[in-house]
Amino acid sequence: MADRIAFFDVDGTLLSFRTHSMPETTRVALRELRKNDVLIYVASGRALFQLPRALREGEGDFPGFDGFLCNSGQICLDDRGIFRMTALDPADVRAITEQSMDGSYDIVYMTADRAFTPRHGDLVRRAEENANVRFDEDSPEEAYRRPVFQMNAFIAPEDEHRILEVTDNVKLVRWTEDFADIIPADGGKDQGVLAVLEHHGIDRSGAYAFGDGGNDVSMLNAVGCGVAMGNADHRAKAVADVITTSVDDAGIYRACVHLGLIDDVLGICGGDRTYTVIEDKGGR
Repeated sequence: MADRIAFFDVDGTLLSFRTHSMPETTRVALRELRKNDVLIYVASGRALFQLPRALREGEGDFPGFDGFLCNSGQICLDDRGIFRMTALDPADVRAITEQSMDGSYDIVYMTADRAFTPRHGDLVRRAEENANVRFDEDSPEEAYRRPVFQMNAFIAPEDEHRILEVTDNVKLVRWTEDFADIIPADGGKDQGVLAVLEHHGIDRSGAYAFGDGGNDVSMLNAVGCGVAMGNADHRAKAVADVITTSVDDAGIYRACVHLGLIDDVLGICGGDRTYTVIEDKGGR
């Protein structure tokens, strides 16, 4: 039974914002982690269907991930099925929808199999471009007919209180100034991590997490060692134990070598783990 596990955010961590693809060094790191009996999980704000096929199924000499923590931790699954599923309160979904309909901010609904918006405002279109995804356009009524696991509110940070004033069971996290993720009050990537650790019987001390955004903070705090990418925002870097290089500069690979999770099979770390990352603050 595996006693180590690594969680990876997607956008800005596994996938480059510049190329929208996974660097070859990252693919090598993931392959080597699997060889070394380290379980590997995607930990994303995306729904499973939004992940590129290479992440969902693997490709080439990379056999794929052991499991998925999706919708910011609200849905967790492996090849045996779903073992965590927590949806937003329908009353909160309706209240946010009604508030947004005055045109002051746009929203995106995320269900298990769809991501859709009532309208494509400028910020919604920019989010699609940045993440290389597409949101359907549909009536808000569709969100009342199925469980919604996460919403994106394209609202300024100083206006988030408006959403909290009309809801009872939500919290907001964000990795960009453009929008906030709305998730259940008892949800989040940290809760997904805890569910995965319990599912596999792995202690927190054997868990590692890699992320780059403010919505990764709870996940980085929930594991034994949190790693922030070099391109991460200040919130992720502030709580991380290790700050590695950017996603486009072999950040995941260098951190895995530095932490002794894999050998430097590519020979790019100079033979000395001390100089492979930007900063190591020491483990918790």
